[in-house]
Amino acid sequence: MPNVVTANNLRSGAVVYLGSAGRWVDHLIEAAIASDAPALKALETEALRAVESTEVTAVYAMDVAVIAGRPEPTSVRERIRAAHAPTV
Repeated sequence: MPNVVTANNLRSGAVVYLGSAGRWVDHLIEAAIASDAPALKALETEALRAVESTEVTAVYAMDVAVIAGRPEPTSVRERIRAAHAPTV
């Protein structure tokens, strides 16, 4: 299953995703997609560097479905996080 790496911005607490070239982005559509284990390992390695430099916290890989070339969350939790909206 494809994955992206997500975290929280350490300064704002906002949900972020690891994009290309190690840049953290606000929107899931901009996230780098790992289609296999070596690609995911590379993203996780890059994310750990960001943790060490205190850019982000709570880093983890999340499963996504790729629909029309776009990553879509597969869990309710991740759909809520990707929406950047409060739950009521």
